Amino acid sequence: MTLSYIEILSAVCVMAAVAIKSTVEYVIRGPRLPTWTLKHQMRRDMIYALVSRTVPPIYDDTQLDSIDVYAYAASSQRKALPPVTLSPEQGIYRTVQIAVNSVSLDTLTLDNIGVAKQRLLALIESDKKQQHDSGRMIGSELVVANSAIRALEQHADSGHESMLACAPLHRKEQILLHFHGGGFIVGKAAAYRRVLAKMSEDCSARVLSVDYRLAPVHPFPAQIHDVLVAYKHLLQTGFLPENIVLVGDSAGATLCLALSCLLRDSGMPLPSSLILLSPWCNLVDAHPSTRQNKHFDYLTVRPLESPISYARLYYNPGQPLTPQMVQEMRDPLVSPAFADLRGLPPMLIQAGDKELLIDEIEDLVEKIKSQNPERSDAVVFERYEDMFHVFQTMLDFDQSIKAFASIADFTQALKL
Repeated sequence: MTLSYIEILSAVCVMAAVAIKSTVEYVIRGPRLPTWTLKHQMRRDMIYALVSRTVPPIYDDTQLDSIDVYAYAASSQRKALPPVTLSPEQGIYRTVQIAVNSVSLDTLTLDNIGVAKQRLLALIESDKKQQHDSGRMIGSELVVANSAIRALEQHADSGHESMLACAPLHRKEQILLHFHGGGFIVGKAAAYRRVLAKMSEDCSARVLSVDYRLAPVHPFPAQIHDVLVAYKHLLQTGFLPENIVLVGDSAGATLCLALSCLLRDSGMPLPSSLILLSPWCNLVDAHPSTRQNKHFDYLTVRPLESPISYARLYYNPGQPLTPQMVQEMRDPLVSPAFADLRGLPPMLIQAGDKELLIDEIEDLVEKIKSQNPERSDAVVFERYEDMFHVFQTMLDFDQSIKAFASIADFTQALKL
């Protein structure tokens, strides 16, 4: 799905107007936050303008019949961030197709997983029925920065060809398994190439980013199913669980946490650690920061009462909100904030203190600490001053450079 010339022209005009308005405000009134440069303020305002202009005024279920949630999601996906290029100076990448039917899933272990059980079993059965043909494939991208190539080249028998094959170069190789954000509705690995290359560069590791299925066409738990298959694929190709680091931002961070809970409760091997950037782990409750930070973050969080709430499009699209649905959305695999968080791998959580989700992120951190009092490594939490949601994707921010350096330190410590 691509934008029309009219849509592109409209977006350019919006960006030009926002740039002028942000600059004038910055010059006359000064920075909106003490540490913000004009770059911070303009970047936030531009993203907010792009995001908010796609949101129709649908506030509750009295308007449910007036909107096609599937058409709305398709429009949002078409206007999402496009693929970005990766220059030869930054690194290399390749699309990797994961054959679902090549990955073995033991359904007998999926017994105590709450509301996901029947849906997940149905998805697995549907894949099995496709075995007579080529079967379903999960797209992904393997990204390797040039510095990581140099660090690993002694183990790459076939040069770049080995680097871009989804198999361990040596028994102790560490790999980062990445799940992108986008509220489960939008996003693609190709839009993260430069972010993944930066992560690969700083961590001296390869990064595999998964293009999991998107809602509402593929509602919960299709996304968890796909990331589970991707994780099991890495295990089957020879990567050791203690060398796999799960990384995700926003909804992708939610998938990291949900997958880890599923693995633990199903008796499957756990990854070495989780890196969660601005995790969105409570899909039900609103917190004070949602209102307090609305002028500083670019997110436009729709209330659960709205049928175009990303949370509802993810879990049960096009259906009226009921008390039962709300209760089901508190299930640990839907909203990991309500999960038992004991016995999970060490976590690094990063968030901006001016993002809409900061209250629920801090609640998540406190819950992890309280449920693992004997573990000093249960969670490392980093709160970045005056930063908004997933600020790390702004690679030229000083705060982002600091955040990636911390991610590198975290992953390097795992190798010791």
